[in-house]
Amino acid sequence: MKRRTFLTMTATLPFAVKATAATLQPFRIGLITDVQYADAEPWGERHYRASIPKLKAAAADLASRKLPFSLHLGDVIDRDLPSYANILPAFADLGHPVRHLLGNHDFIENDPANIKLPALLGMPANYYAFDAQGFRFIMLDTNDLSTYAHPLESEAHKRAVAALEELKKQDVPNAKPWNGALSAKQLEWLDHELLRCDERKTPVIVCGHHPLAPVEMHAAWNHKEILAVLTRHPSTKAYLSGHNHAGADEVRDGLPCITFKSLLHEPDVTAYSILTISAEAIEVEGFGREISRRIPLRVSNTQ
Repeated sequence: MKRRTFLTMTATLPFAVKATAATLQPFRIGLITDVQYADAEPWGERHYRASIPKLKAAAADLASRKLPFSLHLGDVIDRDLPSYANILPAFADLGHPVRHLLGNHDFIENDPANIKLPALLGMPANYYAFDAQGFRFIMLDTNDLSTYAHPLESEAHKRAVAALEELKKQDVPNAKPWNGALSAKQLEWLDHELLRCDERKTPVIVCGHHPLAPVEMHAAWNHKEILAVLTRHPSTKAYLSGHNHAGADEVRDGLPCITFKSLLHEPDVTAYSILTISAEAIEVEGFGREISRRIPLRVSNTQ
């Protein structure tokens, strides 16, 4: 599906029935991120081949919980196209839908075939939104402006190279080639989605691969612009991300930015979660490296 066609469709997609804090019922979903499989020898603590058995074990456990769906926050593979055929079948063990978004490692560097990735991962487009249990989930593409997602001679690639060079001049910690940003077009789409959610008082969980906070070597290039859009809308309740394999939590302007740990590390240690989402908080039940904790959702006086 062409992006323009998808954007037209999302402008008319029906939203969930208007919900309030009193009517929203807690619900549970699964979450896995940065599986990052490759048929390759270990590199440090990254044991690439072990991702298949660990994902299968995590999927079997999540399947036993009878969840409506799970999220995967990017980096299904580490480096090459054949890896998809080996790792994607393991997600089938979940027995329920998995909602993917794109990570930097999901792209084959500067390959024109990257345009096919959303279809390969069962995504309607490289960024999209869906409703669940009275919430709106917005799945961003933080690789939209990046040096690896687009063909070398494309205008998109040239813009990304220029953007990275400008960030390097500013000597910021996230001026790294493995990071990316939302394009102006995607920021406009995000703003429009959140405005409609404000109008309907629909709470929103926003997801992206690159973190927005804390600002360190893994943060999205235009984290400030993304956060400005998110925090001016009272419907935005939390931002979930991967990419930083160590994980991190930080609150910016009242918005919890939650980064989940990667499943990739060490052959016998896993990392995945069950999230219980209510009107007030996200309860994280962590497994393996992931930490269990309660994270209050953003509160707005106008929501």
